[in-house]
Amino acid sequence: MLSCKETVQILSSDQDLSFRQKLELRAHLFMCKHCSAYSKQLKAIAIQLKQNFREITKTSPEHVRDLEDKIIQNAKKSGNSGK
Repeated sequence: MLSCKETVQILSSDQDLSFRQKLELRAHLFMCKHCSAYSKQLKAIAIQLKQNFREITKTSPEHVRDLEDKIIQNAKKSGNSGK
């Protein structure tokens, strides 16, 4: 079974998971209330950021998506630099 640290790392990345890894992640989230809450918080934060960003920019949806992708890529890069 995945550790909490491994689970957080997977949730914070955009890596493709194998079928087995997906099962292990779901099992861990089912059994660990802390990681499950963290996963829900990440999703809520991402949704809220996207909504706020769209409201602030008032630009075309395509432009907003491009900017969101750049922000996510930069966040991933800065998150990986601490390893």
